[in-house]
Amino acid sequence: MPNLTALSPLGFTAPHKVVVSAYTISEVTDRAMASITARKGSASAVKTILTKILNQSAPEVGGYCAGEVEAFWTGQGQWMLTAPFDDHEDIVASFVGIFKGKASLTEQTDGWCRFAIAGQDIDRLCSLLCNIDMRTLMAGKANRTSIEHIGCFLVRIADECLHIIAPRSSAGSLYHAISAAAKSVRF
Repeated sequence: MPNLTALSPLGFTAPHKVVVSAYTISEVTDRAMASITARKGSASAVKTILTKILNQSAPEVGGYCAGEVEAFWTGQGQWMLTAPFDDHEDIVASFVGIFKGKASLTEQTDGWCRFAIAGQDIDRLCSLLCNIDMRTLMAGKANRTSIEHIGCFLVRIADECLHIIAPRSSAGSLYHAISAAAKSVRF
């Protein structure tokens, strides 16, 4: 059998990390992802089940719940669930039984790239990337937007940390956009 080596979305054997201007930009590759969609008439039950998994209320519109298992709201009756890859490599198998047929879970891990951006005054950086009013995207919030014509999710982890999640096929273009914006922020 051939010996295969996993590559990050940017093509490295380990997650890429770089400091650009006042920001640290890092690939996040240690999270498994699955989308959760409530089946007809089951949105309330799915929300209750998700609350039990997260040990906190399921995210509402624009919400994000941090923790070992995390989730953010993506649409009516829909969430993205992430968990440590080492413990949940097959994330769908890890959680599908808990939902008891009330939700459809779809593996998303390899379909997305995720960049963590950390630094002071991250709102200034984001104002160059997208049209979100960053005053409303506080820690514990998530939003969908477009960066360089790439559909993305922005998840505010903390005041000085933001994660951008986008299709894996756009990783290079997104990384370039983030790096260029970071170089352009004036302090």
